[in-house]
Amino acid sequence: MDVGVILPSAGPKCSPANLVTVARWAAELGYASLWVTDHVALPLDCRSHYPYRSHGRWDYPPDTPWLDPLQALAWAGAAAPGLRLGTSVLVAPLRHPVLLAKQLASLDYLSGGRAILGVGAGWMAEEFATMGVGFEDRGRRLDEMVAVMRACWSGATVEHRGEQYDLGGFQMHPRPAQGQIPIIWGGHSPAAIRRVARLGDGWHPTQIGLDALADGIAALRRACEQQGRDPATLMIVARPGNSYPLTEETHARHLELGVTHLVADTPIPEPDPDLSLLRARMEEVARICGLAPRPA
Repeated sequence: MDVGVILPSAGPKCSPANLVTVARWAAELGYASLWVTDHVALPLDCRSHYPYRSHGRWDYPPDTPWLDPLQALAWAGAAAPGLRLGTSVLVAPLRHPVLLAKQLASLDYLSGGRAILGVGAGWMAEEFATMGVGFEDRGRRLDEMVAVMRACWSGATVEHRGEQYDLGGFQMHPRPAQGQIPIIWGGHSPAAIRRVARLGDGWHPTQIGLDALADGIAALRRACEQQGRDPATLMIVARPGNSYPLTEETHARHLELGVTHLVADTPIPEPDPDLSLLRARMEEVARICGLAPRPA
């Protein structure tokens, strides 16, 4: 199993130096990937239900620093050239698919084929209103965006006539170094799991319990069989977040379930000006997961 870590690209520890420091520590400790979260603009008043807190309320102030995810990955990825670069998750429907395809292709080309695109439909209606894009149809739009982006990355002439986008008569170069960037889908509803089986290269549920993870993997395998796909070809990228602790016991369950990639959060509630507490947490995760330190 590969193990990745969330970078400090948002919140009080967000800084150019901290991104580089954590990326280099991850490389040194044997991590396989670096991940970032995504928001574009935070509303002064958010009344949308926040699905990742038991109380359902968004609890970040609007002046919380939040870097653009792809630029943050490019900056950190240059400091840790052996690690893959992923979004956990990028709210793709806030963006135009052709521009997003260009940005991702550039990241993948410059990094030597290291990008992993985790996508989600989003939950914050206020952010969609700020960007002037529809909220209610975001799921259907995301499905079509994936088709557009894959066409852009193919190197062939793009001709796309769909419900949301009518595009054609262009090519996009340079192509991603991988050819096609793997797209892993967030969400854990039945509809999200069916979407993974139909369109995804992997499933990336975030902050759900182990029982829900096990049920989702079983449902994904059934959905893949219905689509005629081999579920073993899909990435299963778990991110426990604050839903359960990462311990030897819970990590053993990940292995039993067939999780292929684990993304570790390293939340440090105490003041940590020199990142020593964060470093200790990264070392603990590395020990639990049996990572082999890399030589300097």
